[in-house]
Amino acid sequence: MRLRSARSGRWGPAGTPRAATAAAASVSRVGHDKETFERLYRMGPLLGRGGFGSVYSGVRLAALGLQVAIKQVARERISSWGHGTRIPMEIAMMRKVRSDCSTIIQLLNWFELPDSFLLVLERPEPSQDLFELIRNRGFVPESPAQGIFLQVLRAVRHCHSRGVLHRDIKSNNIIIHLVTGKIKLIDFGCSTLLRNMVYTKFSGTPLYYPPEWFLYHCYHGRPAAIWSLGVLLYEMVCGVLPFRCCEDITSGQLFFKRQISVECQQLIRWCLNMKDWARPSLEDVFNHPWLPNSKATDNAATATPATRTAATPTPTTTTAMTPTMATGTVTTPMARTVTTADTTPLTSTAAIPTRAKKQCGYSKLSDEQ
Repeated sequence: MRLRSARSGRWGPAGTPRAATAAAASVSRVGHDKETFERLYRMGPLLGRGGFGSVYSGVRLAALGLQVAIKQVARERISSWGHGTRIPMEIAMMRKVRSDCSTIIQLLNWFELPDSFLLVLERPEPSQDLFELIRNRGFVPESPAQGIFLQVLRAVRHCHSRGVLHRDIKSNNIIIHLVTGKIKLIDFGCSTLLRNMVYTKFSGTPLYYPPEWFLYHCYHGRPAAIWSLGVLLYEMVCGVLPFRCCEDITSGQLFFKRQISVECQQLIRWCLNMKDWARPSLEDVFNHPWLPNSKATDNAATATPATRTAATPTPTTTTAMTPTMATGTVTTPMARTVTTADTTPLTSTAAIPTRAKKQCGYSKLSDEQ
């Protein structure tokens, strides 16, 4: 079974950096009601739709016409709320990661309407999401891919330091400033609190999810995030997704559709290890030799990549293939964001239960949380 996704397009144009800074200085929620929103903002055309809401262009009327993005989420679509509050989890998690972190989209304001919530977000200009960039260019050469990937790692590390698990790291959710090359991690609609317990709720994009979900219907947050980062890196440098269905994910086989450096292949294989405990930590990825500049800008990990690599088996079925993709096209379909219902969470941090049976079908997946 193949999975397709709704794709987002360009963001922009936007206001000046000075105006954005001024607006960010007053990001606290000004009011709940529709009248307050209409006094402060004007909503424009639709920019794109996602699994949990629609995003519109907008203008902040009291900040020199600052261009913003306005995400509208229907109340009936919300089933996950901030703990002890009636604030949607997406808003609660964005408030937790809100800071001076330049690689995460900033929540400027939010409003509660009778039938929906409105999230007012910064809107970089001119920007394009990474999926569209890959589709237009065919793939991302390794040198710029290193810069993009390092910025994504910083965004994920900031989220984890604030106790937030994004759960939907993919090319559609990364926007790139077309002049500076700076990235923003967007869309926290699937995010939740980062914990050491086993997760038994699926929320994200199937083709980026790790094999343990399809095999056992449970997963640990940090190793699952590393897996999605491996999928993202493969997609950038090869121009296509590494897997086209859940059977590919659980097969233990990885084929490279383009010839890339040995160091890049090794990092991807490490992140896409079938055993979640054998995947690198986030700091291991930061200090991998494929990211030569990371050691100068980030704290060194407690374990060197060489040590972890020696202990991490590489699947013997993994081989390289000669390039077959025509430049300028991306043929692998993307998957849309989906969520399944909660089950009783496991309280143990031990290995995933062996009694779970293999389940590779998508019949139980839906958009409902």
